Amino acid sequence: MTIHPPQTPDAALARAIVAETLGAEAIVLERFATGNHHYVYDCRLQDGRAVVVRIADPRNRAFMVAAAECSDLLRPLGVPLPAILARGLADARAYLVLARLPGTDLGHVIGALSRAERAGIAADVARADAIAAALPSAGRYGFAARPEAAPHPSWSAVLHASLDRSRRRIAQAELMDVACVERVRTAVRARAAALDAQPATCFLHDTTTKNVIVHLGRLSGIVDVDDFCYGDPLFVPALTLMSLLNTRGPVDYVAAWLDAAGVPADWRLALYTALFCVDFMAEHGQTFNGNVKPSRPEDRARLAAILARLLAAAGSDHSAPIASLALD
Repeated sequence: MTIHPPQTPDAALARAIVAETLGAEAIVLERFATGNHHYVYDCRLQDGRAVVVRIADPRNRAFMVAAAECSDLLRPLGVPLPAILARGLADARAYLVLARLPGTDLGHVIGALSRAERAGIAADVARADAIAAALPSAGRYGFAARPEAAPHPSWSAVLHASLDRSRRRIAQAELMDVACVERVRTAVRARAAALDAQPATCFLHDTTTKNVIVHLGRLSGIVDVDDFCYGDPLFVPALTLMSLLNTRGPVDYVAAWLDAAGVPADWRLALYTALFCVDFMAEHGQTFNGNVKPSRPEDRARLAAILARLLAAAGSDHSAPIASLALD
């Protein structure tokens, strides 16, 4: 049977992929609300199995191909990614059918976990990071599935590219002042020499409060690894910290992560978190794969207050307790 994809991936296409590749009927099928690059469906099959179907928009097909390559590379090394049950990477809508890991995103349960459980999960994520850090580097920086394809010649260039994107989005949405981006850019320029001394280390860049799957207080696995980032591995704990600051989550998780990785919470953590703060600001008013990012004045004001605290910490050469960065 040939799968004839619709213009936009939908539940009917996911159901057809399951029937074609696994020979089973999906009796429950729901789309995950998150995801910027792909259409992702949680499926329960008639035979009792649980799978996830990831379908790429044609514009993002390369990400799906890279996701398969990353899985083939990382799973044999011990990174706990879900098994690929079927792949259709040459199709007009490239797809992967994956085993469904038990559990849910860390962000859904992190507040209900004990401090010891959070520390255990953080240590497991740090171990996965250490595996990625041992992969080859080509001395180039930024996001890519292969080291030689990393797009930037320096680490500071990666940060400026992120700020450029944030500025464009904020200007388009007209909900916040683009001056916030330039405040972070000034802080990046002040640290340019130290930033550009950073080796181009490979790391998993999206193991945040999303994509880290937790079941019964333990790490079940990591999902949605579509590529790597090459640069400073402290980048992703900073993104996780920003998520927790924004949602009033327990920031001791990030402290435990850095402890497990043997990395200090210095000015880099504050600077990178400030960069992600304006990235969060820039998402307000945007639409990603049909998922609209809501925007309320009180949320924008909270982000502005978080940014002020982060920039103050980024200007200091002394490490500060991570808890001191939280507003409440």
